[in-house]
Amino acid sequence: MPLEVRELVIKVTIEQDTPTPPSDEKALLAIKRAIIRECVEEVLVKLDKLAQR
Repeated sequence: MPLEVRELVIKVTIEQDTPTPPSDEKALLAIKRAIIRECVEEVLVKLDKLAQR
């Protein structure tokens, strides 16, 4: 006999124990650039793999 779920309850607790981001604007900009650079590298690797197929 099939089982049908009509209602699903999800409870989440969010805690604010994250470290504070660096207040220095130059440091924040450097972190953002590093993240963007890593993302671009990953995309280029995936595009290169697609081109090889």
